[in-house]
Amino acid sequence: MSARSSRGRDLPASLICGIATIALCLGGGDAFAADLDVLVFGSLDAAASTFASAGAKVAPGSLARAGPAAILTVGEGTTVERFACGCGVLRTVPVRSLAASAVFGHQWFLPAGVLAAFAGFETTAEARPFRQASGVRSGGRLHAEAWLQPTEPTLVQATVIAGTARGSVWARLAWGYRIGWGYLGPEGSGYADASGHWKGAFGLHLTDFALSALHLRVSAGLQWEAGRPGPSPYVALATWAPL
Repeated sequence: MSARSSRGRDLPASLICGIATIALCLGGGDAFAADLDVLVFGSLDAAASTFASAGAKVAPGSLARAGPAAILTVGEGTTVERFACGCGVLRTVPVRSLAASAVFGHQWFLPAGVLAAFAGFETTAEARPFRQASGVRSGGRLHAEAWLQPTEPTLVQATVIAGTARGSVWARLAWGYRIGWGYLGPEGSGYADASGHWKGAFGLHLTDFALSALHLRVSAGLQWEAGRPGPSPYVALATWAPL
């Protein structure tokens, strides 16, 4: 087994303990398995860098009411890193990243929509061809989100995620107007971490159109990223469905 594959599969003890703690806090034992509402989700962001993730949002009883909830997520991405070799030539290498997180928190139902806040653990790993891998890093994670309807035909969705494993912050803000089969409107997002890497994007999204029980969001626009001379196009797909 290669060092890279072992790093990708080996979750640190802190994350495993966090998942176990969430299970106990949500109900524990047989009650956890028997009386649990689960929403599964997945996403794919494709641009100069790509990232795919999947996970589940769980709550005792029902996710459609105020109370405790948890989010478990795993993801994998690829980006291109530029560096100067010993000969002075600028070279590029693909960097593969793996991530997993488990957060526990609470959601509040308001007349205008839903607010939620979570805290927990995260772990990340990176692998670079021909260079020493950075290894596994773990730390704390904060996650806040809002799904609001200021007026009947409009939707405002905001998410902020901060983690100490990479010293990173990611945020997304979107507004949409109901056009019959979903909410259409502008979106913007940004990411930055302690290494100095950053990216920002602006585009259009169509959110919450359904195919049977499957709900989807599609997005497209332009993305700016550190180390690149100009913007590149991006497309994104997100799906969610009750289990």
